[in-house]
Parts: sequence; structure tokens; C-alpha cells
Amino acid sequence: MNYTGKINLLRLKNACIISVKGATASKRGVFIPIDDNGLFISADDSMKPKGAYMDFNVWENQTPSRYGDTHALRLSLPKEMRDLMTDDELKAVPYIGNMKPFEMKNQATAVEAPSVAAYADPGDDLPF
Repeated sequence: MNYTGKINLLRLKNACIISVKGATASKRGVFIPIDDNGLFISADDSMKPKGAYMDFNVWENQTPSRYGDTHALRLSLPKEMRDLMTDDELKAVPYIGNMKPFEMKNQATAVEAPSVAAYADPGDDLPF
């Protein structure tokens, strides 16, 4: 079965919308603190970051929501972070989204991912 869903990035700890000025334009973006949210950064052999990953858990709802959501997503933190948290902090780990079944049409559609810079050093020019 295929699913569709939404993740509310602003539910992550200390996440916010910011504007960044580049050489040719200003762009709005989402700032998500890596350490506050237990994100995992992968790097190539030269230690240049290649990916930023967020782990999450998915639970099946006992009954679908009024919007048809059948599953809930919650941020999954590394064990080292969880071990340092109080019970109240653990209970406050956010639900970040939901999922519901998605029926694919019988037509082949290719979706091309937008081209984005994976990482910009503060000393590097922004890609815009």
C-alpha cells in the first residue's frame, strides 16, 4: 500500500522560518537545529556533508482521523539523547505529521527532484 503524508517541520525543537540574503536574492527557509533534534549528518570521504536525516516512528491509529489519517509520525531521538531527558521532556517529543493511504493512478509520471545545494559553509557563497 502507498501512503501520502505531511510533516510539520516547525514542530521540531527550536525550528523557525528565516530569511537569508544571497548574492542575487533573499530566500525564506526553514532552520532546524541539528543537535536539538537528533539529526544525523552523513559525510563523504573528505568529511563534506552529503545528507541530513531525521529518524521518526510511525504508529497506526486505532481509527482514522476525520481527515482519513491512518498513521501518526513522531520524532525518534537517539538513545543517548533520550537517556538524558526527563519524563516530561520525553512526553514532549513532538508528533510531527501524519499519513494516509494513497491510491496511485495507472499513469506513469516522473517527478524530477529540484536541484538544491546540500550544504553551504558560512564562508561559501549561497547558491542564489
